[in-house]
Amino acid sequence: MEKRICPECGKEYSSHPALSRKDNKTMICPKCGMMEALDAVRDFYAPGMTDQQWKQYKEGYMLKYIKEN
Repeated sequence: MEKRICPECGKEYSSHPALSRKDNKTMICPKCGMMEALDAVRDFYAPGMTDQQWKQYKEGYMLKYIKEN
């Protein structure tokens, strides 16, 4: 599979890219795509969380997702 560099995080990845929600044209790595998706629903899932709490929640969610998949 082709190796790519994510323009969002700068890391190399080889899995299927995600379309960035920021501009709807940039292809990014799946992890950054998941983070952008979570940010898009922040007001619904975590209306009272601080930015730091939200960042920790997203990282925890990603770790759990990676373990399960």
